[in-house]
Amino acid sequence: MKAQSNTQTAVKKSPAKKQVRCKATGCSNRFRPAHASTIYCSEACKSLNKNVSRRKEFTIPRSNHFFLFLTREAQRAGTLAIFDTLVGSVDNLVDLYNVVKFRMTANVMSGKDSFHICHVAPTKHETVLGLMNAENLIVAPAYLNRRHSNTHSNNAGVFMYRTDILPKLYVASDEAGVLDRIFDFIGTETIIAFSKKAKLTESRRQASLAKLEKLVDRGNKDHDKFAAILDDSTSKTPEIIAAVEAIQSREEFKPMMKGQKLSDSAMMIKELIRHADFRCELEEFASIAREYTRGDFAHIGLSRDAQNTLFDLMHGMVSENDAMDNEIDCLKFELRAPLRAAEARQQDTLARNQERLAAKAQEAVQSLLVDAEQHVKRMTSTATFFAGFGDDCADFCYMPETETERTSRIEAQIVRMASEAYGYNALIGGANFCDLSDRAEHIFA
Repeated sequence: MKAQSNTQTAVKKSPAKKQVRCKATGCSNRFRPAHASTIYCSEACKSLNKNVSRRKEFTIPRSNHFFLFLTREAQRAGTLAIFDTLVGSVDNLVDLYNVVKFRMTANVMSGKDSFHICHVAPTKHETVLGLMNAENLIVAPAYLNRRHSNTHSNNAGVFMYRTDILPKLYVASDEAGVLDRIFDFIGTETIIAFSKKAKLTESRRQASLAKLEKLVDRGNKDHDKFAAILDDSTSKTPEIIAAVEAIQSREEFKPMMKGQKLSDSAMMIKELIRHADFRCELEEFASIAREYTRGDFAHIGLSRDAQNTLFDLMHGMVSENDAMDNEIDCLKFELRAPLRAAEARQQDTLARNQERLAAKAQEAVQSLLVDAEQHVKRMTSTATFFAGFGDDCADFCYMPETETERTSRIEAQIVRMASEAYGYNALIGGANFCDLSDRAEHIFA
């Protein structure tokens, strides 16, 4: 008998998998991959990394007209401190952009540089520095801005004292790289967020000018109007784009831009309403203008004197003497002109309606009286016939009513008709009811 073997078969163990680090951005967890090609620790990291790889880096549209405007204002003021309220504030940047865009659109629609951006607190003042903030800016007629000096009235507007300006924020008038300094001062992340929210794009002006330069033939007389646009440094972007499209025979040359053509008065009233939202001293005047101002309509009839007074009030001036009081009263009178005109139109319409209603009521009264006369005549004739017939046939004819009953019934009918006529009289405001009563008594008699 063979001996039983006590040997045991050895179990071969698989080697341990090597740990690796997750390749997802922001994740450094160590894990054991199920396959050699696995590089992410979880499906969440895999999905997140795909989104990051697809994400494109946003490029700030540096050639946009708004950033060029900021550069010019910084060089004019000589300091970056004018952007103090814009630091880290996307909303303030959007509000400022809306003011700048509003002014640009109004000038394009008017066909000339009719409106300027005015500072309530000036940037060229001895003791204060007006800041680049929507609440410190007014879009106003150019002639008003030219006559206005660098005075600062009653601490109006948004400003800082010049003693608080840091020397490192100084900007030379011919300095290069000012826009980069502006971005660093406000915050690059803030600028990017604002550009996305406002949907800013690169300027189309330079690209359109280059294209128009290639297309224009100076020897062709038909291209003279396009050459004039090239030679005019103040040509607006919509004009240049329209010229390119026209010279390429894509459409007729009609420079257009979305917006509303505003008069000087309409612009002042729109800005008055905007400033009254954060300046309570202007609410008295704005409340009048709001009654007849909407998105596509504004009062256009303010005189030059009224515009001057309103411009001064929006710059912080207050009544100090009888002359200023008189100017303010005249401004209020002119502001209420559309309301007076609307009231006059309403009264005229009401008077015409009352005349038509009175005429209809009078016709109804006359018709009732005629019907009453005819009805009484018919009833009288019928009663007379039956009375005569009753005398001849008293023994066998039935009498429907006696003379007293007939009289009472006719009298009741006349009273009812007179009551209806009285109702019409009341409707037209108290016409002469005595004539109606006299005629009713005459009919009954």
